[in-house]
Amino acid sequence: TGTAYQDLYFHLLRCFTDADTTKSGVIDADGFDGLIDIAAQAPRKYGFAPSTTSLFKSEQERKSARAKLFATIDRGGSGKISFHDFLQWAVAHIKEKVSGSISASYPVQATSASTALESKNLPIYDGASSAADFASFCAAATSSKASPEYEQLYYHLLRCFSDADSSLNGRIDADEFDGLIDIAAAAPRKFGFAPQANEMFSSVEERKKARAKLFQSINTDGSGEISFQEFLRWAMVHISAKANGLVK
Repeated sequence: TGTAYQDLYFHLLRCFTDADTTKSGVIDADGFDGLIDIAAQAPRKYGFAPSTTSLFKSEQERKSARAKLFATIDRGGSGKISFHDFLQWAVAHIKEKVSGSISASYPVQATSASTALESKNLPIYDGASSAADFASFCAAATSSKASPEYEQLYYHLLRCFSDADSSLNGRIDADEFDGLIDIAAAAPRKFGFAPQANEMFSSVEERKKARAKLFQSINTDGSGEISFQEFLRWAMVHISAKANGLVK
């Protein structure tokens, strides 16, 4: 059902972001090795997937097998995959597993619930935040990827992106991007750092045309869709430029 797919989408998104230790919106083969184990926790908990140790004789064998699997997902050969790439593969993989009769034929494994995303997915401001606080946060977030502010902003932008991903395919088209801009602009608008859309554009048509042009500048491969990585990269540059003018 639609609700079940949506639940799966957000579960897989949580798995992917837990594995994205660089907070770049993409993962490499090493990150994918970890992602497989993160995503496998749920089926292993109920006996629907074997343990890593029962599948592979050594760490080297595991890494080699998963590197080969990663290469089949990384069709462009870039050495990185996006959430969209992982989502497509994972949904197809799960469909294949449940297409016939399915039974819990493996030993049940105890797992600990991951709270990584929940604990880090915090608001970037609260009721006590001032405009100066918000400006300082943006400056700190864009000055170093090692800062806690960067991590917080990463999760905020991820939430904006997933809220705008109405098709739930891990990518955003031009129409969804139009909505994404307003979702992401809510925070700076709250503190007077960004104008309302109706103050910038005289009509909906003008707004859509301007944002479609901006979308094209981000969608450099001309695919008609952008990944979270592409949005994140653009947003960080955009916020950094704005933050430099806000904090003196």
